[in-house]
Amino acid sequence: MKFREKLQHYYVQLKARQLRMTAYEFPSSIRGSKRIVVTLPFGIQTNSILLRMVSELSVIFPSSDLMVAVPSGCTEIARKTGIHTISPDLYAANMIGLPKGEFFKKITDFDASVFIDFETKKNVFNALVAINSNAALRIGLVGVWGPPIHNFEIRSSFQHDELKVYRSMIDMLGSIQLTSVMPDIRETT
Repeated sequence: MKFREKLQHYYVQLKARQLRMTAYEFPSSIRGSKRIVVTLPFGIQTNSILLRMVSELSVIFPSSDLMVAVPSGCTEIARKTGIHTISPDLYAANMIGLPKGEFFKKITDFDASVFIDFETKKNVFNALVAINSNAALRIGLVGVWGPPIHNFEIRSSFQHDELKVYRSMIDMLGSIQLTSVMPDIRETT
């Protein structure tokens, strides 16, 4: 690992220590979520299959505002999916190559209640977005970052096929959302 990458990982660990563990009720925390921040795997801008899957989130969470946080240079995702994206300025990086505080302030100001990370490997950018989202529920894959960055982990049996991992995450979120809405349907009848 390069010196710069070591500094970035150290910075993530330092920021993660400052994370407060907050209680959330599951699955009602997903049902009540009005704002959701999503991060994608590094280099995802060319994978149109995952982008179609991510656009399904607006169907799974119809009354929520979705924001996709992407690294600089990936802003065409908004055009491909129609989902609001935010990206740091290409030239606004600090000395260790991370976005400056203004970008993370926009993430914090979005006031998300749920964070969803689709990365299958440790990604410093996604971890910092999770930390700065201040979301009570931070969803990620098992074996990527773990607590405290991800406080709800999804295990996929498709470890070597990334598209199947993404599909299983979308299906899991859809089934959680569907089961969390079911009591409301029974109460009204």
